[in-house]
Amino acid sequence: MAVITNQANLTYTYGTVTASVLSNLASTERNVSMTVEKRALEESYREGSTLTYLISLKNGGEAPVENLVVTDNLGAYTPAGAADPVMPLTFTGQATLYVNGAFSETLTPVTGENGVQFTIPSIPAGADALLIYQAAVNGLAPLEAGSEITNAAQIGGTDPATVSATVPVADYADVSIEKEMSPNPISDGGTMTVTFTIENRGNTEATDLLLTDDFPIALSDLSVAVNGAPVTDFTFEDNLFTLPAGGATTLSVPAATFTQDETGAVTVNPGVLTVVLTGTV
Repeated sequence: MAVITNQANLTYTYGTVTASVLSNLASTERNVSMTVEKRALEESYREGSTLTYLISLKNGGEAPVENLVVTDNLGAYTPAGAADPVMPLTFTGQATLYVNGAFSETLTPVTGENGVQFTIPSIPAGADALLIYQAAVNGLAPLEAGSEITNAAQIGGTDPATVSATVPVADYADVSIEKEMSPNPISDGGTMTVTFTIENRGNTEATDLLLTDDFPIALSDLSVAVNGAPVTDFTFEDNLFTLPAGGATTLSVPAATFTQDETGAVTVNPGVLTVVLTGTV
């Protein structure tokens, strides 16, 4: 749709005086030949990532399209058990408009409860326009394997065209490790306990872990437990701790689990693997 806005001017005379008056500002919408497509640059998303969206518009009509409104719903969906929809995306920054491949201008949109709204000032007759903008994946986005975000945009006012882009969540492991030594301080001849806590915030199991730690001191009488179970498939050569050491032991960290409350907020419950090494200083 294109908005047609017009105001009439009436000139008249009375006696020797010439005067004029303006009519009200009238507007209507005109059907135009507009082709619209939408896509995302990224093939998948994960916790905290940013998605880039491109909306391509082709004005196939014989007149320019003025003040074209584009409303993006920022992926709104209604979580299970929730009464109201939530938006898993947060608009970031500004939008960039290109016309016929050349930079036209930067657009500052209006954000509200229905998403984010852009107004494109003008698309000349026969011209191609490209609107580029970004949105960050926020704490309302589904992260379980198989999830996706479908981001829809409406083009125009009355009887708008709707285009959308669907981006699936990535299948990924997001692993971190934290090391703790106790007691502190420790004396020669004392028993040191080294705890490695390995967490996975991703939705896919992390497998074939290899843990190494180059200690600055020698340890003796070593023992190792994985998730509380003793293992012997390790080495401590030249103070280098290696687990596993090439035997039958395999280490993995389970995928995280995800819970979503009635507000749509997603909580990540990391998968955990714990390795405890004890030895005499």
